[in-house]
Amino acid sequence: MKTRLLFSLAVLLPVLIYGQYEAAETITVSTKQNEDIYLAGESINVNAMVNGDVVVAGGEIVIRDTIAQDLVVAGGDIVVRGIVKDDIRAAGGTLTISEDVGDDVIVFGGKVSITEEAKIQGNLVNFSGEVDIEGEVVGMIKASGGKIRISGPVGEGVELYGGDIKVDGEIRGNSKIVAEELELGENARFFGDVEYWTEEGEIDFKNSLVSSTASFNPDLMKEQDEFPWKMFGVATLGFWIFYVLSAFLILLLLNWVFKKLFANAIKSLDEEFWKGLGYGLIYLLGIPILIALTFVIIIGIPIGLFVLVLFLFSLVFGHLVAASLFTHYWNHRVQANWGFWRLVFLALGIAILFRLLTLIPFLGVLISIVLLAVSYGAIILTIFPKKANITAVH
Repeated sequence: MKTRLLFSLAVLLPVLIYGQYEAAETITVSTKQNEDIYLAGESINVNAMVNGDVVVAGGEIVIRDTIAQDLVVAGGDIVVRGIVKDDIRAAGGTLTISEDVGDDVIVFGGKVSITEEAKIQGNLVNFSGEVDIEGEVVGMIKASGGKIRISGPVGEGVELYGGDIKVDGEIRGNSKIVAEELELGENARFFGDVEYWTEEGEIDFKNSLVSSTASFNPDLMKEQDEFPWKMFGVATLGFWIFYVLSAFLILLLLNWVFKKLFANAIKSLDEEFWKGLGYGLIYLLGIPILIALTFVIIIGIPIGLFVLVLFLFSLVFGHLVAASLFTHYWNHRVQANWGFWRLVFLALGIAILFRLLTLIPFLGVLISIVLLAVSYGAIILTIFPKKANITAVH
């Protein structure tokens, strides 16, 4: 399955094929998978072949075996040691690719490393603080970063925007380089024309030009001035990609485990909205007080810590709970009888909307409080329903 737009892939891919999903603190895939898999956890290891796409969000992620289609990954520390036969889309703190990739690679990260053993059959698009490319890129490289190093061969030219750039490999195709400082290594060879700009002005390409020319273009300075703003936009996009992937996987889990709870809780939104809002506010304001009281009593500290973790969890993922609850409420109001996947994807869209609303200064905080209070109030009323009145018979 070919995918060309990263954001579209992150949002739409899982709806195309029904696959397996799992969420846990530690996940290890040790047996061959014959369909797409979706994983979320702190530590994730894929040690067996996957005959489909792999969508992963986590802290530490290691891919050790072949993926037959796309790899979409967001995490803190990402290592790809297995062959990926189609595209890689990645956002993370650090990313290392040390095996062949059958098509394009698009990465957003703090530090990216393409090792000498790797070969990218398509294009490499990189937005990172630091990137080191030792492996071969059959297509072209488009890279923006503070520090860029290229020592492997490139088949179709480069477009580089950065602070400190060093080229020490063969570049076929035309090149555009915009840098504060440009260094050419002994192995640098340009088989196509080079258009460049550096803060130092013109530089000597020596014997690195092979049947090609290099021209200094002052107009490229404008692109250098725009670079910080481009990187700001890239960082923002990277955050949203990570958010969408993570939110999708968590919504899968929430709607899988708590589907009946959400379906029952929507009755409270219709019948006891204000009461639920009050209970929700009591939850948001009362639990911190309760936690503080448990800390005063030494024997209550373990209980307080446990409740604190649960409370923080409810705050962090509260907008996803609210989105799921609102989706079920909407389904109930229009009597649509939507299936599992439609509920999940509508919840994802609503969650993104909620997140955007909560980013509004001042008003966003109020919106967050109301959303969480209404949602958790409805859930509290569902879990602890009002006892039926008992009338004595004389």
